[in-house]
Amino acid sequence: MKLVDALLESVSTSADETIRRVMVGLHWISVESKFTGMAHTFRGREGAELEDAGNILGKNVLEIADRLRSWEPLDAGLGLAALCSLIEPKGENVNVYDYILSVAPGKTVTCIGRFPFYGKLASTALKAHLLEMNPREGELPPFAAEEVIPESDLVVITGTTLINKSLERLLELSRGKICVVLGPSTPMSDVLFDFGATVIGGVEVVESERLFVSLMQGVKFYHKLEGIKPVARFR
Repeated sequence: MKLVDALLESVSTSADETIRRVMVGLHWISVESKFTGMAHTFRGREGAELEDAGNILGKNVLEIADRLRSWEPLDAGLGLAALCSLIEPKGENVNVYDYILSVAPGKTVTCIGRFPFYGKLASTALKAHLLEMNPREGELPPFAAEEVIPESDLVVITGTTLINKSLERLLELSRGKICVVLGPSTPMSDVLFDFGATVIGGVEVVESERLFVSLMQGVKFYHKLEGIKPVARFR
């Protein structure tokens, strides 16, 4: 877990920060501390529950962020949201999707995650692969990454792969390629550049109240979430 260790070390100076607000929603988790962070909600095994459900407010954020090491997806998601809440979401207010589509022509592309723009990307690229945990017809399972990423020019990876600990290996396979880590679960940290990403695209929460209202009402899709704006950084 070198990547997880490095991310947690990068926020280790925030020892006095506590959790001011938390929402474990149907599709997203959000934690408010120094900033406001997000992560995708993965339920994991049936019946899984946070050990201290109902008693998270006021806890030390670093203590909760350390749960990113957990192999229980719900705990790890909470840990990722807490981690992101300690990282200032610096970046350009640009749509990374436009950048991806602009560099895709003539390239072999692999997407880790079912991004809504994949159809357009696949029609633009020379060749395209989509990998998912539960692949549909025409998609590939996660273990296909070992074969398809080395032959790709452009790799787009969902930030949620931090939760299942696969991001570090995916970045390793993507060295020397255009590699985009994307989505609200993406920590806006230069640590991802150190491990091989060339572009990171996440979100800045500009109105946390509106975001929490969205989460409370079960909003799933990125374009329907309120109170956020896209941010991106390029290596």
